[in-house]
Amino acid sequence: MDIVLSDEQRLLRDSAAKFVERHAGPKRHRETRTTDTGFDRARLAAAAEAGWLSLVVPEDAGGLGLGATEIALVCEAAGRGLMTEPVAAIAACARAVALGGNAALMAGLLPALTAGRTVAVPVLPETGGANGGAAPFAASAAGGGLKLGGSAPFVAGAAGADGFVVPAQSRDGLVLVWLPRDAAGVTLATRRTVDGGSHAVLRADAAPVPAERIVAGPNAGAAALAALRDALLTGLAAEMLGVMAAALDMAVGYVKTRVQFGRPVGSFQAVQHRAVNDHMEVELTRALLYQVCAALDGARATPAMTAALMARSAEAVISVTRSAIQMHGAIGFTDEYDAGLYLRRAMALSVAYGGASAHRARFAELVAG
Repeated sequence: MDIVLSDEQRLLRDSAAKFVERHAGPKRHRETRTTDTGFDRARLAAAAEAGWLSLVVPEDAGGLGLGATEIALVCEAAGRGLMTEPVAAIAACARAVALGGNAALMAGLLPALTAGRTVAVPVLPETGGANGGAAPFAASAAGGGLKLGGSAPFVAGAAGADGFVVPAQSRDGLVLVWLPRDAAGVTLATRRTVDGGSHAVLRADAAPVPAERIVAGPNAGAAALAALRDALLTGLAAEMLGVMAAALDMAVGYVKTRVQFGRPVGSFQAVQHRAVNDHMEVELTRALLYQVCAALDGARATPAMTAALMARSAEAVISVTRSAIQMHGAIGFTDEYDAGLYLRRAMALSVAYGGASAHRARFAELVAG
């Protein structure tokens, strides 16, 4: 479907596509997937210079003051180019810090995030329940700040992170805090993902959190976490849309030129039906994504909408990228061929913050009341 965009949004979409054309793609992906972090800090800095990381930061905090639609346009382009830099995660964390209003964090952490010098990834409660699951950490008072304990079993993008925006349950309510990677009492057990990225078990054992690292206190923590979740998951869904759209374009281009039994493979009805089904998956995901973005930008969104978007995106990206492999035939299974890169990226993104079934279950609970 055609999304009705403003002139400014079209310019942003086109500039993001040009950025990806210059800086990303399968060749660059192969280079970054063997690095320790799984992404390129120099490319992240370039994305920051292009304004990607400050898109959703309010103008009065030094950002561009744009919304979900704009970050989705950028993340869709990033997905097409197989970019592994955590653009959506950093942008969502930067917005949370800006809205939190902690003067120390706004003076130090926020500029470092929007410039790409500091990489922050959020820790979300495990997907489930109407509230998205219990906070993975507990916070108790310690001096003028807090002391954190607990663990999060699956933190996406942890290997390259300098710190984490973490929800914790305190006696007075949910709080959101900034937890540097090298803070006392913090340990990280990292594993690589199939696309060259990473996830980790993050543990905090009486980790000190001074007042200047509290992003949102008990009165605002739950709302801050909900807004952070919506911003992050919308960007993630857009990235999955870009991955599946690029994989489908590649497959359709291949079947138009690959000749079998004296005819292009794409002339066979079974292949045409598969391509049409995949096209429907892509366009239905696109329609839902930008509907949710419009609702978020208009302050009309509900948590159920984001859950539905993630359920559809996570399922569709696996279906379309698997189909792209099948349309390529045996060559699609080789690591040397680009189609497999999109499937691996789809596998990592689709479970980064809960798979399709988890988001579907959360959607069912939310709409049931």
